[in-house]
Amino acid sequence: MSTTRRRRTLARSVAGVSVAALALGLTGCGVAGTGFRPGIAAEVGDRTVSTDEVDTLVSTYCSAIDDILAEQSQVVPLSVFRSGIAGQLALVSAAEQLADDYGVEPADDYQRAVTEIEKQIGDFSESEQEAVVQVEGAATYVAAVQLSVGEQILLDEGVTEPGPTEAGERGLAAFTTWLDDNGAELNPEYGISVDGAAINTDDQSVSLAVGETALQGMAEEPDPAYAASLPDSQRCG
Repeated sequence: MSTTRRRRTLARSVAGVSVAALALGLTGCGVAGTGFRPGIAAEVGDRTVSTDEVDTLVSTYCSAIDDILAEQSQVVPLSVFRSGIAGQLALVSAAEQLADDYGVEPADDYQRAVTEIEKQIGDFSESEQEAVVQVEGAATYVAAVQLSVGEQILLDEGVTEPGPTEAGERGLAAFTTWLDDNGAELNPEYGISVDGAAINTDDQSVSLAVGETALQGMAEEPDPAYAASLPDSQRCG
């Protein structure tokens, strides 16, 4: 597969929350009336996700797909990526902690997904490869952890051969319970929140299920004129 075709494949999973995030100026500063410290994007259980982590991943991921966006005359405000990626990192952190609690590794589905992604990006820089895998593989990682956790729960209950459907359902229930018990708070500057096992925009117009790719297709197309009017430092494409 050619580099251009690979980049087109990746470009189909460009953004993921909604244009409600477009006008946000995400600065990483503390937010009045909240408990968020400067530099903190999310607090998940006993761990945090930094704004630097979000911004670095956004910048590198944008670099990986920037050429194809330009070829297709598409421009995406970086605030869309920031919101979607901040939400992804929060859910991945929750899944990592859930996996630790149950002593499991993500199901094989995750490594298979990573292998498929890596086939498309072999000529990317090392940092771009890492960013693409991290972004494109995030939802699969969360679902794979849920599957492993569900299988472990069923095994503990005496089920000798847990089926994937029941295991997935039990794992999702365990993940939702973990989030309820431990909390996953996102900095309000990102305009999104974790609600149960979904990422919602603040206006509740979009709900992204955990089992879906968080950056797969935009709910609405960004205003091209608005996106094009942004300085280069605030847009991708």
